Amino acid sequence: MTDRTNYPEMPKKSTENSTAANISEAYSVSLCKMQQMERAIELLKQDLKASESRFRNAIEKNADGIAIVNKRGLICFANPSAEALFNCKAEELLGQAFFGNLVVQVSACDIEMDMAIIPQVGKTETAGTRVVQTEVEAIRKHQANAVVEMRVVETEWEGEMAYLATLRDVTDRKRAEEILWLYDRAMAATSTGVTISDATHPEHPIIYCNPAFERMTGYRRQEIIGKNCLFLQGSDTDPAAVERISQALQTESECKVILKNYRKDGTTFWNCFSISPVRDRTGKLTHFIVVQRDITHRKQAEEALHNSEAQSREQAAQLTAALNQLKSTHSQLVQSEKMSSLGLLIAGVAHEINNPVSFIYGNLAHLTKYTQDLFHHLELYQQHYPNPVQEIQQERKEKDLDFLAEDLPKILSSMSVGVDRICQIVQSLRNFSRHDDSQMKPVNLHEGIDSTLLILNHRLKGNAEKPPIQIVKQYGKLPPVTCFAGPINQVFMNILSNALDALDDANSRRNCQEMTDNSSQIRICTEVVGNFVKIQIADNGPGITEEVKQRIFDAFFTTKPINKGTGMGLSISYQIIVERHKGELYCTSELGKGTEFTIKMPIEN
Repeated sequence: MTDRTNYPEMPKKSTENSTAANISEAYSVSLCKMQQMERAIELLKQDLKASESRFRNAIEKNADGIAIVNKRGLICFANPSAEALFNCKAEELLGQAFFGNLVVQVSACDIEMDMAIIPQVGKTETAGTRVVQTEVEAIRKHQANAVVEMRVVETEWEGEMAYLATLRDVTDRKRAEEILWLYDRAMAATSTGVTISDATHPEHPIIYCNPAFERMTGYRRQEIIGKNCLFLQGSDTDPAAVERISQALQTESECKVILKNYRKDGTTFWNCFSISPVRDRTGKLTHFIVVQRDITHRKQAEEALHNSEAQSREQAAQLTAALNQLKSTHSQLVQSEKMSSLGLLIAGVAHEINNPVSFIYGNLAHLTKYTQDLFHHLELYQQHYPNPVQEIQQERKEKDLDFLAEDLPKILSSMSVGVDRICQIVQSLRNFSRHDDSQMKPVNLHEGIDSTLLILNHRLKGNAEKPPIQIVKQYGKLPPVTCFAGPINQVFMNILSNALDALDDANSRRNCQEMTDNSSQIRICTEVVGNFVKIQIADNGPGITEEVKQRIFDAFFTTKPINKGTGMGLSISYQIIVERHKGELYCTSELGKGTEFTIKMPIEN
């Protein structure tokens, strides 16, 4: 009977256990969700802190001066660039009247200090936001005032409407504009005719001419602009000279000829015609500058001289030969001076960079030691005074001294690595320029190759689109070679640049997997062969055809697209090796198997 009585109560106990289990499970799930939410909140706090740090860093490192001005026109915030602009600390700027005190409007439209402190002269994409951009004069402490471009937009500061002013010092630019204006006045005052043609247009129309050209031709400016200089030619203009001009335009090179031209009134004049191409910073041809001189009197004198008796004609022939020789010598001297100036410029830049870098390099070790001493001093304070006053604790928390102690040595180490890298680059520039090449000297060719590779290092590195180009050096034991160091480095630069161009062109037609499976490579081998040194520079690019190989050392011959090459690099290299150093330079190549250039030079020259 006892068992029968208790039997019906068993399901009730089971129900209670089930309910308790459900409650326990729901509590566990809720607790888990709360923990996840706490972790998410913590991550959001970290992100917010990082975002604030990035924003503050961007403001402080901005090259433009930035100031926040409240609706009363007083400065609430100024970044370091603003301090530098006004030559005073932020503490001195805060609270000062900005408009009319620190910046003075120099244009006709003054800034009104009323309910709408900034006149609405422009709009942004955000509805209701006003913006003004103008030119002002910055009143600087203990320094001459500066001309500044100012851009002001509405913003918010501590819950109130304010203005964000961005300031850019354009004093130097203004001075440059004045110099350009003087250049324009000088161009107008010269007696030599000057025109500028648009090289990007197939007809090369004239876009500028100075008054001297108008006087020379008899045409007015509005009759000249838009035309080609061909409109001055006639049926008896020398076709050979015209062909030389056409070739110069096609090859984008300099040219100087003498043409018979016609003025507007039909009279003839002899025009000494010089063309110079102009390129932008990327090397793209943009314009042709044409300098023209009326040498009619000289030509008439030459004709009278040729029509005189035999002795006069002989003297004229001698004078012409001397003139041609002088022109040739002048051209050679100009080219030599250009190369010498380039070497001096590179060496000078390297020297100027080396001075401040040496100063920084010499002080980095002391800075590192002083930093360690300071942090050690702070650690002693923390050990002996573990509970400082509340203000010190708050400052330590805000400045995050633990992070500074960990990150500052890393920054100093990174700076040291960077300075070492700059020193290597400076040394490479010195080795590459070698402007003391007026006579042959014993040279370590391996240093020249390594310096050239360092200068081209930016082209060897890989990126997200392609892997790096491998350099395989198989250097033999070379003795010092008597040569002109600067020109030999120029040969290395031309050959290695062509190899990189060939590899880049091949990689542009391959996908990432193909480039990874068959990586681009340049192999450099050196050895001594009898009384010669032999240098082989080979790439595993696409190779070249037999037809191209036969013309590869011809002047102005190139297989590169327009504006990518002049066709002079290998021609000049051939002259340097064969004519100046009595060596050999030849190319071996096969389609699909790469290209190899071989240089053979006598050890003693």
